Amino acid sequence: MKIKIDKHGIPEDIKQEIQNSLPQPKEYAGWVFDDYSWEKLDSINITKDGFTDNSVRIAGTPDGEILEASLSKGLDITKLTPSICPENNLLNGFTRYKTLKKLGYQEWIFSNYKIDKSTKSEFQINPEDYVDDFRLSANDGDGAVAVTKEEIIEIARKRFVERKDRSKLAICRYVYSLNLNLTKSQVEGIAQTVSKEYKRQGVVEKIDRKDAENWVSLRNLDCEILNTKDKTRTARFFPQIMKNFIDTGEPLEYVDYHSDACTHKEIDDGRKESTDELLSQHDLCFAYVAAVTSGKGKIPWIRLGSLAQKINVEKGGTLIE
Repeated sequence: MKIKIDKHGIPEDIKQEIQNSLPQPKEYAGWVFDDYSWEKLDSINITKDGFTDNSVRIAGTPDGEILEASLSKGLDITKLTPSICPENNLLNGFTRYKTLKKLGYQEWIFSNYKIDKSTKSEFQINPEDYVDDFRLSANDGDGAVAVTKEEIIEIARKRFVERKDRSKLAICRYVYSLNLNLTKSQVEGIAQTVSKEYKRQGVVEKIDRKDAENWVSLRNLDCEILNTKDKTRTARFFPQIMKNFIDTGEPLEYVDYHSDACTHKEIDDGRKESTDELLSQHDLCFAYVAAVTSGKGKIPWIRLGSLAQKINVEKGGTLIE
């Protein structure tokens, strides 16, 4: 539900109506909601004493045109308002703020929050910690564009630079403290990424697929690239070897790397396991050809049918030929 907002001034009764209709303010670790206030947009600070222009965003927020069309119709009272902390420092809603200015609005309602150390998490020490955590927690999709996995990883990485405990468990506790709508596997995936980055520091150079491709390109190598992270990737690689040999009669040249290694042992294990797996696939092919030959070319698979899936067409629980 939207309430039309006069761009040049808002009557007090309309302000009160809007304030009374807004949803319950959210609670954030280390913060307490103080009150709503109507502020002149020119009085809002978006950069001040380290409170940078949305420190948690990596590349801004999308859907600017959609937001502009929505705000031009008024204020959606079902959504949370942008938030400010003392001295009118903007905490979240940067894209909304810029869009409001662009549309010519003079005044808007904001949620006022104050730092409350009685509710802080174990990971909040510096003022920047409180601000970053607020911004991550506030941008959870309710009236804002949800933060991405990459943005959470970046803040988590920054938060643990000076901390002694950089374990996956500690980073999981930090992500959970943000109260984001993440599943257990998503939280653990973020924690795994950050903890491994710290674990490999000074031990292993991080290489991803793009890095490997650039390495090959710079050296003008005409070869394939194999990630030795797991056996599945090696198994998928073997058909390329077979097709290349069928087409050219020559061995397939390749270089390998490990995208997830944190220790020298993991690198060595990946190299050995991939080599062993390729040889295993090679031997399996010979055994397969021998078995097919002895069976006089008999096709070695039988399709029994398909499980019924077409609603109103196929009867559930049946096997379709």
